Amino acid sequence: MSGSLRDVCRSNADVYVLDASGFFAGFQLNVTGYVLTVPEVIDEVKDKESKRALEYSMEAGKVLVIKPKNESKDKVVDLARELGELGRLSHTDIELLALNKQLLEEGCRNVIVITDDHSVQNVALKLGVKVHGIKYRPLSKPKKYVYVCPICGFTSESPSTCPYCGVKLVRRYIKRLSPR
Repeated sequence: MSGSLRDVCRSNADVYVLDASGFFAGFQLNVTGYVLTVPEVIDEVKDKESKRALEYSMEAGKVLVIKPKNESKDKVVDLARELGELGRLSHTDIELLALNKQLLEEGCRNVIVITDDHSVQNVALKLGVKVHGIKYRPLSKPKKYVYVCPICGFTSESPSTCPYCGVKLVRRYIKRLSPR
């Protein structure tokens, strides 16, 4: 599996990493370059038409399904926590971002994540990955968020309740960051 990633990266072709929305839109049918995803995304594609197009693309070798390394997942979790995004990312999102991280570590230069999920885009941008949306304009720079108690001002990097007031913390944008 890792050998195939190295081959993908050595090719210098664009590498598109798709979440489920990319497959719902049939993105994999219209691009040159490599299309990669994770097993969890495949499980999310359930409607008949999208599933059929995805299966056809996989059989034709157009879509590669890769499980990322645990080390890449750990790094993504740390970065997502730092950005205040961890509570907004699903297990599938973390897997997808870990694949992006692993591609960068393997030497891929033209990695592009295809998603409309702004939390995924935010972490991807901080990783140094380009982002493209399907229906919506993507983020241009990563952002940092914190969770704040609206009563006492207590802050946290993850969504929870205030340990002092018992009130649900509210997500607040702090600042734009430079990629990487």
